[in-house]
Amino acid sequence: MEPVGAYSARSGQGGHRGAQLAIGTVLAALLTALGLVAGPAALAATPATGSAGAPAVQAPAGTVTQTDGYLADDAGRTFVPHGLTLPAGRTPTAADLDAWVRAGFDAAGVTIPLTAAGQFPEPATGATANDPGLAAAAGVARMLTDRGFVVVLRVAPVGAATVGAATLQASLSRLAAAFRDTGGLIGYELPHAQTKDVGAVRAASEAIGAVDPFHRLWHEQPAGFQPAATVAVNDPTGFLVAWPGSGDQALAALAAAADANTIGWLSPAPATGAPVPAALARPYPVAIAGTRASFGVDATGTLSLRYAAATLPDGRPTPAGWVTAVSLPAAAYPTGYTVELTGARLLSRPRSGLLCVAAEPGAAQVSLTVTRTAAGQPPAAAPYAGARACADPAVTVPPSAAPASPAPRTTAAAKPEYTGPLLWALPLLGAAVMALLLVVPFRMLRGLRIGTAGGRDSDPSAGENAADDTDRASSERPDEPPTGRHRHRAAAR
Repeated sequence: MEPVGAYSARSGQGGHRGAQLAIGTVLAALLTALGLVAGPAALAATPATGSAGAPAVQAPAGTVTQTDGYLADDAGRTFVPHGLTLPAGRTPTAADLDAWVRAGFDAAGVTIPLTAAGQFPEPATGATANDPGLAAAAGVARMLTDRGFVVVLRVAPVGAATVGAATLQASLSRLAAAFRDTGGLIGYELPHAQTKDVGAVRAASEAIGAVDPFHRLWHEQPAGFQPAATVAVNDPTGFLVAWPGSGDQALAALAAAADANTIGWLSPAPATGAPVPAALARPYPVAIAGTRASFGVDATGTLSLRYAAATLPDGRPTPAGWVTAVSLPAAAYPTGYTVELTGARLLSRPRSGLLCVAAEPGAAQVSLTVTRTAAGQPPAAAPYAGARACADPAVTVPPSAAPASPAPRTTAAAKPEYTGPLLWALPLLGAAVMALLLVVPFRMLRGLRIGTAGGRDSDPSAGENAADDTDRASSERPDEPPTGRHRHRAAAR
């Protein structure tokens, strides 16, 4: 039988320390549980460095932006607008839209009248209550975006009126509120008569930006390369909207000047039922998966396009397989075309009116030349306007033979990267908990050893020896768990 004194001494010290150990283990477990619960929440909730923690806003689908001197579509590619601007009150017919798709256009302007009092009247009746002109413009814009066109909303004062600065700002705020969440817009355009004062332009732009952070204000001014021409500008880029003279010769000069300056254009629409001017149905790149592009058409109708394929306008590397779309209207190639291509491969079907080109892996430059053939069939028009038709099976080869066009890019913010103290505190806490948990079986094994030794010893002095052993055992502590320094490196974004 085990001596009472020895048992009592071990039980008292062991019980006291066991209670401490149990309490410590429970506390450590609670801390660990709290860390496991709070840790992921902190990782998810902590904003990235420099973020205010506000939810990210995302532009409506199809929004065209301006980046580093380029217009860019919502996939981040260089965007080149070609199209027509409708006068106030004009609604395109289905035949108009079909003709504009066949001509290869990708953009359109919608004119919204504005009274001197700052109201948007209904174009047909002139009624002004509750700005009926905004609803009319929204209906026309929807028709156009449903066919793949991107839209500029051009605000034009009625008659020769000049709207005062304060009135204009209030009107533009209502306009921006009405179209803030509309997809497929390039932005808002003001005529030159309203934008001669730089301060007024800045105030108008700020009035729009306070309500609509997605769409820019484009203000008309004389073109630097032809003062008699007019360009809609949002520095440092823009697009042509008027050229001196009339007829096909003036239209051809407008298009050629735009190509030479690597910008697009919007020309006034012809009368209802009138054909698209032949001078405007010309080949051009709709969207370019790259930067530093040059393009143009010579007198024989040969289109030349060169661009750097490595980066997009915003400086990001161009993702592999992203598609450059090139419009080839039938009016420009009535007998067909041939393609010479270096640094890229062709994804579109034969005779397609929309070429879809993907740069080869590692290609720094892409060169494309399209020439007319002497005899053959004209290109088949895409089913709708814009570069997104390159994802349509009617335009591109099957996915098994070539990668599909890339999905559009969004502006949603990436998930924040956590760099807080929990990254080093949680590993240390886990090491401490593991050390405490290992103490329990270690002390149990020592207790079993001492108890077994006392049972074998039949010497009457065993009680004293056991007590001494117990005292020594109780005075000894397990080695402290080693501590280590945990380091974490977070790659800079």
